[in-house]
Amino acid sequence: MKVIAVFGSPRSGGNSDIILDHLIKGIEANGICVEKIILRNLSFSPCISCGRCMQTGICAVNDDMQKIYPRIVEAGGIIVASPIYFMGVSAQLKAFIDRFQVFWSRKYILHFPVRKDGVAAKGFFIATAARHESEELFAGAIKTVKSFFHVIDAEYAGDMLCSELEEKGAVYKKQAILKQAFDTGKTLFI
Repeated sequence: MKVIAVFGSPRSGGNSDIILDHLIKGIEANGICVEKIILRNLSFSPCISCGRCMQTGICAVNDDMQKIYPRIVEAGGIIVASPIYFMGVSAQLKAFIDRFQVFWSRKYILHFPVRKDGVAAKGFFIATAARHESEELFAGAIKTVKSFFHVIDAEYAGDMLCSELEEKGAVYKKQAILKQAFDTGKTLFI
């Protein structure tokens, strides 16, 4: 199995990055290959809403996303990690997700299969927030990620929603979260 980890934070070495790396270590402990895609290192534009994908099933924008699409389709596991901004995912991750409008068009307009083998991938979401956890803190982000997983034929297999992580590296003071991430990784894709 191949697992893709999509990291959506604009900042390196922050809490979501640290938690994701611990989850990846748990996955790799089982001999599973994980490719981490760091969105801030890619060159891609937001969806331009040209409508071409509804006619052709191909995105008209030629940028780094063209290299990402086949990786997502071939992955048996997909992890998405992001800090929470204004009750949603980061701008980088939202722009990335919006570019999967081409998959929505393929699936619902053109009726093309998303995955050649027809087997759904397994999806997992990591989110971090500075605020104290409340009922609605992660709700918008979860809806966005669930919608993304649905379009790419990935089952939402769970999440780690971590609050009260204000300053960079604050998660190191909460070792239980890092242990949970590693332990979750060890069992997530077996």
